[in-house]
Amino acid sequence: MGTAIYVVAKKKVKGLDAFVNGKAVGRIDDALLEKLCTDAGVESLMSFVSQDPDELSEFLEDEGMESEGEEGFPAEEWFTPEQGLVAVRGLSAYLGANPDIIPDCAAVVEDLNEYEAVLSILAEKKIHWHFAVDF
Repeated sequence: MGTAIYVVAKKKVKGLDAFVNGKAVGRIDDALLEKLCTDAGVESLMSFVSQDPDELSEFLEDEGMESEGEEGFPAEEWFTPEQGLVAVRGLSAYLGANPDIIPDCAAVVEDLNEYEAVLSILAEKKIHWHFAVDF
């Protein structure tokens, strides 16, 4: 199946399909993604990842791992859509100018364009968001 990075809106937006494939971005090694964002001059996409502590605790328990409950996990963080748009657009422009820098660059740019579309609508509606990781 593979890892996917997707957008979570703080509240539902009527008529918005927030689905983003996110698998091409999810396949990039965290260190490489960090370097790409640094080279593009934007905040790392991974800095926008957050998780509901209850959901994280449940996930760990489902995977057979010990969980100390939500107290041991950081609080869920939310970001303005504008913050994400700066990062997504900057990385997309950088990769567009350097298409041979990573394998499957076109698919990564496609994911970034999907993130941009969702974040643009969230910006219009002034709804906060974060990325989540699906394993």
